[in-house]
Amino acid sequence: MKSELDVIRPEAQQSLTPSRERELGAIVTDMWSNAESLLRAEVDLGLAELDLRVEKLKRALLLATLGGAVVYAGVLLLLAAAVLGLSQVMAPWLATLLLGAVITAIGATLSLRGEDKAEATFKSDEHSRRTTRAMKEAIK
Repeated sequence: MKSELDVIRPEAQQSLTPSRERELGAIVTDMWSNAESLLRAEVDLGLAELDLRVEKLKRALLLATLGGAVVYAGVLLLLAAAVLGLSQVMAPWLATLLLGAVITAIGATLSLRGEDKAEATFKSDEHSRRTTRAMKEAIK
């Protein structure tokens, strides 16, 4: 019957001999060093991915800004056309005043609604406060 050492490959047997055994401290040191290197590599990879996402976001925001500027120019031209069209049926100053008042009212309403929604988004609710409090207690 073969012993357990006979089943182990010869190169593995050599590493088990007392002359080849490593000290526990050396093993722990190597493990710590490897874990540290792995963690640093993961952080570097995460930062590189974040940089790539930021660059993509910059390009997307630039494109959206340019698109918004072109849309804004188009809206201004449409408003000018509306003023010119209304001036055919009423005084030009009255057409401009009427259209300006309507557009200003729409813009003010949209701005106030957006402000209210933004404020509601940043108000913390009771659930968030309890969760934060529990996490702080768990960390302590």
